[in-house]
Amino acid sequence: MTEKREAAVIEDASLHKIGDLFKRKPKGLKLNETEALVVKAKTANGIAASRIFFFCLKPDGTFDEESIARDGSRFRRHRLGAFLRHYGIASDTKDYNIRDDVGGWKGRKVAVHEGTIYVP
Repeated sequence: MTEKREAAVIEDASLHKIGDLFKRKPKGLKLNETEALVVKAKTANGIAASRIFFFCLKPDGTFDEESIARDGSRFRRHRLGAFLRHYGIASDTKDYNIRDDVGGWKGRKVAVHEGTIYVP
């Protein structure tokens, strides 16, 4: 089984408090997941795709891939780290300041699969 991925370009990336996006915190999110990173991209033929990453933003604008929780919370943080490394946004996520750099992601190339931005 092969996955068909299409090339896309990031059109928008922004940080939000989870409470600003959702009336109630989505089921399964932990107490320590307070921010949402929303990334939107579009393919050359106009197909829109997006992905939301949930995590906890530290006061200095960075995030920690390791969390106290060992289940979904840690998986979601690792997925954000994988996204940053895979698309060459950050080689080391430990000191990467998402808050300051998220605005510069516009125009970066990503892969899209079935309406979602691909993350390995």
